[in-house]
Amino acid sequence: MKVLFRITLVAAAVILLTVGIKIGHYEYTHRSGYASVGVSSDNVTAVHSTEHQTKPPAATETDAQKSLSVESPERFVLYSAEDSKGSPEGSTTENPDLSDSVFIGDSVSLGFSRYCARKGILKDTIFLTAGSYSVSHALSSDISENKGYKHPLYKGKEAPLKDTLAQIKPKNVYFCLGINDIADSGVEGTVKNYCRLINSVWEIVPDAKIYIVSTTFMVDSAQKKNLNNLNLANLNHNMKLLCLKHDNLEYIDIMSSLQDEKFALKAEFCSDEYIHQSDESYAVWAQKLGVKES
Repeated sequence: MKVLFRITLVAAAVILLTVGIKIGHYEYTHRSGYASVGVSSDNVTAVHSTEHQTKPPAATETDAQKSLSVESPERFVLYSAEDSKGSPEGSTTENPDLSDSVFIGDSVSLGFSRYCARKGILKDTIFLTAGSYSVSHALSSDISENKGYKHPLYKGKEAPLKDTLAQIKPKNVYFCLGINDIADSGVEGTVKNYCRLINSVWEIVPDAKIYIVSTTFMVDSAQKKNLNNLNLANLNHNMKLLCLKHDNLEYIDIMSSLQDEKFALKAEFCSDEYIHQSDESYAVWAQKLGVKES
């Protein structure tokens, strides 16, 4: 009987050890906006932190060469409405590099490009923006007339993103996409496509630093079944965690400064009672990007 009891204890210890390995608890020491991230066999839950920490020292050249690709996460942060605190706070860098840059985005980013033109700022930045543009569109090489969307224009000509980037060869690439992907691809599908897009940029411009600008929300009353602020927040959480793992990826937090107590786009920052934004909002964008307005 004692032998059987001891065998049972040993077996229980082995099971607990295995579970302890599988269900881990990862401590982040980055400028993350998270205190820690708990990993289970099914998903990841991130715990917010008010502390702003810094990313680890840059990788060596050998390490950088090995990490010049992004793997799609095996697990995703998926908050519930009760647990969500909106968009994650804090950027992963304090000094985004705007020199020799391309800014790629949808209609919300198109509004920012027009704001910059009116204010006379970011004059040397190339904006590749188009209404309804998405991560999946940016991956496409389709240039037919009936594809249902438009690629951004460069020098007055529409072309797939990879062709345009091959011409420009920018030092820095800024992405602000995702709104038009969530309804069709969900959080996980959008993150996976974002990973493919990032890797495709590095195939064309291996030395480019890529900045992911937080996807912005909609006003509370405009939310839909799948296109809603909780899904957009979860997209931002996963993209920020992805950026924390790679030296050549940075996350720029804009949305946390634009959200209200319901974790929606503040009314004063909205221009159409939906998702598009006002000059007051774009002034926040400029400030978060480190642009000094005259």
